[in-house]
Amino acid sequence: MALLQPPSWTHPLGTDLFGRDLLSRILYGGRHTLFIGASVVSLAFIFGVVIGSVSGFKGGWIDSIAMRVIDAILSFPALVLAIALSAAMGAGLTSATLAISVTLTPQFARLSRNQARRLSDMLYVDAARALGVPDHTIMLRHILRNGLVPLLTLAPLSVGTAILQVASLGFLGLGAQPPTAEWGADIAMNLDYVRVAPWTVFSTGIAIVLTVLAFNLLADATGAYFSPSQRITSEANRA
Repeated sequence: MALLQPPSWTHPLGTDLFGRDLLSRILYGGRHTLFIGASVVSLAFIFGVVIGSVSGFKGGWIDSIAMRVIDAILSFPALVLAIALSAAMGAGLTSATLAISVTLTPQFARLSRNQARRLSDMLYVDAARALGVPDHTIMLRHILRNGLVPLLTLAPLSVGTAILQVASLGFLGLGAQPPTAEWGADIAMNLDYVRVAPWTVFSTGIAIVLTVLAFNLLADATGAYFSPSQRITSEANRA
């Protein structure tokens, strides 16, 4: 009797083909989607920043090899590469996390490399070298710390991208496997009933849209917070 019921006071977003409450399903499945998105960005951030900072600071053959590998990864469409890697490693949340991490690592690597190359020419870096400060100390204290602002702005934006890719892999059956609740897999499960029960697909799709939009707005707010000119302008407007 509870199969494919429309939205009501009892079930605000309706029920799916198994009679499960969609609101509860979306809230429960959001844990996996958000956790994977945060895990993907964390892995991509760590590996990308390490690769980009070292290659930009050291230069030479290290920079050439690292950037050629990054260029090779960027030559593939991100979603196509994620599908190929996930299929090669086997369907599952772990495989999806690793596959999407590989596709997001290049953007952090290239940005951190540009920051490292720019900061390496600063006078305080030359002064630290003249004083005999070791290279790893210069990287940690002067390169990484002063180059984190653009990376912190990029991170929330990448979470939205990761959520879309996670949902895409789940929709294709390469992410979470039934009966695990995950937004992309839930859309694929209810897709055959979109004509007779459109709420089963649209409610989960709207949840994905709103979540990605929230992280995009968070990225804009993070950039505005760390931008001195915008902070001065906003404080002047409040005054």
